[in-house]
Amino acid sequence: MQATKKLTSLLRHLVALVEEEIARNSGFAVKLDSIMAALPMGPACPTRSPKNPMTAVTDVLAVLQEKDESELGFWARSLDIPTLKAVIRATVGLAKGLQRWTNQEKFVVLVIDQTVVRMSRGSALLPLKTNAPPHPQAWA
Repeated sequence: MQATKKLTSLLRHLVALVEEEIARNSGFAVKLDSIMAALPMGPACPTRSPKNPMTAVTDVLAVLQEKDESELGFWARSLDIPTLKAVIRATVGLAKGLQRWTNQEKFVVLVIDQTVVRMSRGSALLPLKTNAPPHPQAWA
């Protein structure tokens, strides 16, 4: 048996013995509770903050629907590079190759281009918006 397995087995037997003693002796249970109350109840290791500073990534498609393409560019230029990377990862799905980019304008152009492309997907299936009435043969 490995040393860690032996230690684990020993600790399980010790805990079982303590549980038996708690069941038989109420004075022991009270003393153990007072000792255990002094222990902190927090997690064993402190939680780390996520690497990504932006926890809730803004939906770029919704921003484009509210604003036009030029305003989307102004909005994207107001974001810092880690936030732009998070937006690209979340909405566009591109992650490879972005680690070496340092120019913010590249990220902005990528966000705008990919967002416009995603918004226009399926537009070939939609009818053209014209003021002319539909063709009469289309009704048949």
